[in-house]
Amino acid sequence: MYILIIGCSTIGYHLAKSLLAAGHEITIVEKDPVRSKLMWDEFGSIVVQGDGTDVQILQSAGTSRADSFIAVTGSDETNLIASQIAKTKFGVENTIAVVKDTKNEQLFHMLGVDSVINSTHHIIASIEETIPGKPLLHLAQSKIPGLELISIAVPEDSSIIGQALENIELPPHSFIAIVMKDNRAEPPIDKLIIEAHDEIVAVTTPDEEAVMYDILTGVL
Repeated sequence: MYILIIGCSTIGYHLAKSLLAAGHEITIVEKDPVRSKLMWDEFGSIVVQGDGTDVQILQSAGTSRADSFIAVTGSDETNLIASQIAKTKFGVENTIAVVKDTKNEQLFHMLGVDSVINSTHHIIASIEETIPGKPLLHLAQSKIPGLELISIAVPEDSSIIGQALENIELPPHSFIAIVMKDNRAEPPIDKLIIEAHDEIVAVTTPDEEAVMYDILTGVL
C-alpha cells in the first residue's frame, strides 16, 4: 500500500516509522526545511520538502497513486486543504486528517475528509464503547491495515506512575500519540511524567495491543 503523510512532527514521525516497519511504501511531505532535513537524514529520499497544499508538490510526491493520504500537520487549515486537494484533484479514496480544534471536526466531515481524528479530549469523551474492568478503548477502526487507535487509562496502582515517557519501553510498531491530563492534551515529549488517571492515546497493531495494555497499565 502506498501512503502519503503530510507533516512530520511527533505523530507524523512515529507514524512513518510504524508504516515502514509494517512494509508499506510511504512518502513524507514536510514544509519546514530544518525538520525536513532531519527527516531526510533518517528516512532518505522518501522525504519531500515542500508545502502539502501545493498541487505541484503533491503531484511530484505521487499523490495520484496513493491508497491513503494522511494529513497530520499542526494546522487544521493545512490538514483540511491538503485532504481536499488529495480527494478532488488526485482522486485519493482514503483521506485521513488530524483536527486540533473540536469546533472544526464537523467541517472536516462536511467537506469530505474520510476519517477525522480529533487530538483533543473530545475523541475520548465521545466514545460510546466501554469495556468493564479493562481500561482500554478502541477509538477508531483504522483504514490502514495493521494499525489501530486505542486509549488506555492509567490505573492508580500502575508501576509506570512517576516515570517519564522516555523510560517506558514500547513495542517496536507502537507509539504514543497524545496524553490527556485533566482534560488537557499533552504532546508525548520524552520528559512527560505519567500520573494516575492519565488517558494515553496510542497507535498500535493487533499483535502488540495486549503488550501495550500490559505496559501502560503497569502490569509488566
